[in-house]
Amino acid sequence: MQEENRKKVPVTLLVIDDDREMLAILKDFLEQEGYRVIAKLSGDNAIATVELERIDLVILDKEMPGMNGLDFLSFLRHRFPQTPVIFITAFGGPHVAEEAIRRGASRYLEKPFRVTDLLSAVRAMTEAGKRLSSSCASG
Repeated sequence: MQEENRKKVPVTLLVIDDDREMLAILKDFLEQEGYRVIAKLSGDNAIATVELERIDLVILDKEMPGMNGLDFLSFLRHRFPQTPVIFITAFGGPHVAEEAIRRGASRYLEKPFRVTDLLSAVRAMTEAGKRLSSSCASG
């Protein structure tokens, strides 16, 4: 019975983007795909969330007021090194991509991107996480 309940727990995604429209689009799309989505407008607002909630994956924008995406990524790697991060930005390029990966991003996407590409990345990383969790639990 417990095993059955565990399977029903939705994957929780934290989406952080200061663009309200982008945040709403991503939240709606990912919720329609069955994910539990927590949406935050800044890295500063998201700190308490990652401290209090079980987050399976973070989708993180680069340019935000206060703590920017790269700074939040560094914070997250220090506190929760196993949490995968998809880093998104409209202000990218090879140097930004390199820095995001160096700081621990699992994937890097430049805006505009197709939400289906984001969904593919989310699925790949959350499935890999599920496999890792179940192998750790059984081992």
